[in-house]
Formats: sequence, C-alpha cells, structure tokens
Amino acid sequence: MNLLIQTKNLLIGSDEAVSHLEQKENAVILAVSDSHGNPSIIKKILEEFSERSDVFVFSGDGAQDITDILDSLKKDKKLAKNFPPVAVIAGGNGDDSSYPVSFNPTKEKISKDEFILQIPRTVNFTAAGKKILVTHGHIFGVYYGMSEIEKQASLDKADVVIYGHSHIASKSETPSVTFINPGSCTLPRRGLPPSFALIEISREQKKIGCTFYEIKISLSEGISFIPFAPEMRQW
Repeated sequence: MNLLIQTKNLLIGSDEAVSHLEQKENAVILAVSDSHGNPSIIKKILEEFSERSDVFVFSGDGAQDITDILDSLKKDKKLAKNFPPVAVIAGGNGDDSSYPVSFNPTKEKISKDEFILQIPRTVNFTAAGKKILVTHGHIFGVYYGMSEIEKQASLDKADVVIYGHSHIASKSETPSVTFINPGSCTLPRRGLPPSFALIEISREQKKIGCTFYEIKISLSEGISFIPFAPEMRQW
C-alpha cells in the first residue's frame, strides 16, 4: 500500500517506505512509460504486477494517467492494497509540472478539496543499495544519442537510468551504468509491441536483471502480458 505522500525528493510514498526500499537486499521495479492518455492499460499492468513490485516507476508522457489512477485508489480498495509502497513519476515533454489531485500529498492542513502533485523532470532514488535516475529523456536529447544522459548519470552517480521518450524498448550498459527504456505501453515504434519492464535489483550483484513484457490485446483473450526480447523484434 502507498500512503500517497510526496517526499521532499518528490517520491510518492512515506519516508519509512522509501528508507525500507533503500535497505532491501533485493528489489523489483515495475517500469512503464509513454501511455499518452491511456490509463486503462496502466491499470491492467498494475493489477497484474503491483503485488510483486517494490516500486512503480513512470518515465513520462502520460503523467495525468498516473494521477488519475492515484485518485482512483480511494475507491479501488484491491488495487490500493497492492499498489507498490513507493512510486516515481518523471515528467515528459507532453506533461505539466504539476497536476491537481483529490488526495493531499503534503499532508498539510489545507481548507480546499483540490491538492497539487508535483511532477519533476528528473527523480533520484535508491533501491537495494543501487542509485536510480528516472527521467523522460527529452531534456537529454535521447533521440539523437545517449551522451548527455550518460553525463547526467555520471553526475548523479547512478547505477541505473530508467527513461522513455523514444518509445523503443531497450537495455544497454556501460561499465558503470545500466540504461533501460521500458518502451511505450500504447504507441511503440520500430515494429515493437506495446511494452513495459520488470527490473530486478540486487544489493550483492552488479548485474541488473530486466524482463520486458509485450502487452497483447485480443478480442478472444482480452489483455495478456508476454515476456519478449526487444532486440529480436525491432527493425
């Protein structure tokens, strides 16, 4: 369960939950990006994968989809119970810097029914001892190469960077940093299917595990999630 408090570092969750995530020996990150106005797909992903995830990460272009889901947790008791205790939202080029929500992320006494959730362009957090940088990627020009985002990862001393913007699911590595783009859950490119990723972090192991999931929609079976290898499907 997530208490829907926004910390001073703009993570969503209690300070206790953030501290627990940092101290875990192993952690699972559910990473989604680029929903572009389709919260129903993200909700399906959360219903399937929240219970096994320690943190939910959204890397931009669809921030309002996430705030809509957070607002719905008051009524959706099952999803509220299983929603990861920490959530991270980075704003994309199509997102605003803040959104109105019905819950109070600051927990301050305010005499109105509408509150504001801040959406930063970059967010840093720690999971199982590994430093994670989350960003959409547009401010680092990821369309044109990875050099600028690599510089930011170095400045932040990040072990992992989760980003979006290109709508292309991928995992790449330098000697010190793992870069993961979960792809777009609604509008993929280069022949790839709609997708997201489960990222496995271990305090003891330097290698970062990552499983990409295709979002498959059919009239007969509805929505299903199937592991796939982006490098084998991309043209």
